[in-house]
Amino acid sequence: MIFKGHFRTVRHKDHAVPTPLPRPLLGHDAYLDIRAWRQSSGTGPLLLVTSPRKTGPAVRRNRFRRQVRMAFLSLSGRLADQPWVVWVRPARSAPPLDRLTLRDIEGQLALALRRLPPTDTP
Repeated sequence: MIFKGHFRTVRHKDHAVPTPLPRPLLGHDAYLDIRAWRQSSGTGPLLLVTSPRKTGPAVRRNRFRRQVRMAFLSLSGRLADQPWVVWVRPARSAPPLDRLTLRDIEGQLALALRRLPPTDTP
């Protein structure tokens, strides 16, 4: 994820979503549906954030995306130089997006990243 010289958001052709989809990293009671898979090529992690229109107006969806991006950047040291694609979207059991705080998002994202298997490289 390259953003402002260092990171940027994932674009349409940057990744291929595997079929079947990987299982969620968190349980059914989580606010976020987080899935991850290894990419076949690439040097660093990619972040996919999906927030459908059903979750609220554009202002709330954009704020959610920014919060997820900031949480991911603060936790991305764990994924340095690892070829993961991390997909984050609100879960069905999530409260409205304006009630989710950055602390909630960081906590759930940190828990999900801890559940990723270690890389095969030393």
